[in-house]
Amino acid sequence: MRINFKFFILLTSTFFLFIASLPSNLLASKTENATTLVNTLLDKVNNIQKFTDNEEKKQAEFLDLIQTYFDMDVIAKVSTGPYWRIATLNEKEHYTKLITKLIADVTASNLGNITNFEFEFEASIPKGEKMVMVSGNLLIPDQSISSVAIKWRISFLNEEVPKIIDIEFENISMLVTQKEENIAIIRKNGGVFSALINEMENKLTK
Repeated sequence: MRINFKFFILLTSTFFLFIASLPSNLLASKTENATTLVNTLLDKVNNIQKFTDNEEKKQAEFLDLIQTYFDMDVIAKVSTGPYWRIATLNEKEHYTKLITKLIADVTASNLGNITNFEFEFEASIPKGEKMVMVSGNLLIPDQSISSVAIKWRISFLNEEVPKIIDIEFENISMLVTQKEENIAIIRKNGGVFSALINEMENKLTK
């Protein structure tokens, strides 16, 4: 059987060009998906702010958003540093629930009655194969601070379901700040993980 070498070379070249193009295409898809995730989340936050008057209902809706769009397993683990390893399974589960609710409550509280903010998109940049950083500005008219620089770290550990693992406001990381606070509490209490749980429970009951 004779082989058409010109055809074979053309076919082989096309195949390798296709393979070489895959990573950039995949990265482009991830940056688009990350941007879509942020925009979708902010649209839902805007709707809650505009149409939900009851404070308890608002907190419940924010809790649902946090559970849906944030990777709370990663956030819980990273935010406790080396002390995550010494926590029992029950303590890990309890802390994860507490930090999820705390983020939801703080979000609801900080937004207050703001109903007309916008997100001014700047860039969506890959950070390795499993991470994308989406950056821009939150525009908040009629407030003392009308523009806040914000960055979202989106994890693609699960390729099909990207999740937020950190938010930076004016280059201050929510995750790093929480981690520093948590570690300080645990160290102050002799390395006992349950002391952090007690502290968070007290915050949520105030």
